[in-house]
Amino acid sequence: MCQVSALTCMRYGKKTPYFIPPTFLYKQKNGITPHICQIAALSQVTGCRFSDWMNVCGFDLKLIPALQLAVHTERTAIVTPIDAALGRDFSIIPWSSRPEQSNGRYFFAKIGSRDAVVYPKLLPGSVVRADRCYSPHFLEGSNADDRLWLVEHPGGLACCHVKRVDHEHIVLQPSRPPLSAWPLRLSREARILGLVDLELRPRKARPFEPMYIPIKSELLTMPPHSGNRMNFSKLLRLSRARTGLTLRAAHQMTLQVAQLLRNRDYRIPLGLLSDYEATNKLPRHIAKIMTLCIIYGIDFWEMMEAGGNRVDASGSRIGKQFLRRTTRDMEREAMRPLAAGHEHRHDFGLS
Repeated sequence: MCQVSALTCMRYGKKTPYFIPPTFLYKQKNGITPHICQIAALSQVTGCRFSDWMNVCGFDLKLIPALQLAVHTERTAIVTPIDAALGRDFSIIPWSSRPEQSNGRYFFAKIGSRDAVVYPKLLPGSVVRADRCYSPHFLEGSNADDRLWLVEHPGGLACCHVKRVDHEHIVLQPSRPPLSAWPLRLSREARILGLVDLELRPRKARPFEPMYIPIKSELLTMPPHSGNRMNFSKLLRLSRARTGLTLRAAHQMTLQVAQLLRNRDYRIPLGLLSDYEATNKLPRHIAKIMTLCIIYGIDFWEMMEAGGNRVDASGSRIGKQFLRRTTRDMEREAMRPLAAGHEHRHDFGLS
C-alpha cells in the first residue's frame, strides 16, 4: 500500500481525491468506504479493471440495471444497457441477421403501469428495445401505423404509434393520457428515440392503471445526444424530468432501493437529492452514485463523465477468488423481485 500510495501521489497529487493514503486498508477495515476516484486510481496503477475493483470494495455495477428493472413500475423509464441482466434472466434471440451492436445503438425501456398507452399490445412491465438506426421512411408508407416507437414527449417517455403531419410535426397515437392529441414539433416538443423491434413480456403482467389527466405540450428538457458533455447537476435534473419523478417520489424510490439491498447507505434524503441537483459535484459515497443511476435511469459511465471523472473501463481481470461473494448474493436479492421474470418475447420485425 505504501507503493500504491506513492504512485498515486506522483500521478495525481497528494491533495486530489485520487490520492490513496498508506492507511487505506485500515480505513476500509473500519468501515470507511473509498472515494470513487480512489477506486479509479487503483485501477490505473494496478492495471486491473475498474469494475473488478468496485466489486472487491463491495459495489457490483450489475446491480444498477437489475434494480432499474425492479423499481420503475408506474412510469415508462429508460434502463441502461442491460446485457448482463438479460444474459441471466432473459432469453433474447436476434430477430434478424443484422449484427448486434449495443454500444449506443439501442435504447432499452421498461413500460410503466400508468402510461402503457398501447395496452394490450404492449403490457405493463414489458421491456422494449428501440433501435436508433432506423430509416426515416419507416414513418411513412402503408405499414407506418403498425410500427411502435419510443418517443420522448413533455410528459416523459412513451412507447406508441407515430403519425407524421408534415416534416416538422408528428402526432402521438393513441390519444390517451399522458399523450397529447395535438401535433408536436419535432426536436422541441417531441423526440423519436428509436424504432421498437423487440419486446420482452413478463410472465405475470402488471395491472394497467391508465392516467386520466393529459399533459400539456411544453418544450423538451432533455437535449438530443451530442458530443457535448453535460455537467452533473444538469444531467440529474433532466434525467429526473424524463422519468416523470418529483423529488419526493425519487426519495421514496431510494428507500425502496435501500430496502431491496438491505443497506441504508443506498437511501438518499430528500434534501440531499435537491442539493445534488443544485451543486455540480459528484457525491463522495459510491452507494449514493449507484442509487442516482438506478432511480433516474442514468448509465453509470455517463454519470462519471458528467461528474468530470472519465474512467477507463479496460484492464486485466482480477482473480475470481478475490471478488466478494457478498456482491453476488446482493445481486440475487436484487433480482428476486423479478422472479416473475420476462419469459415471452415478441419481435416487431421489419421487412
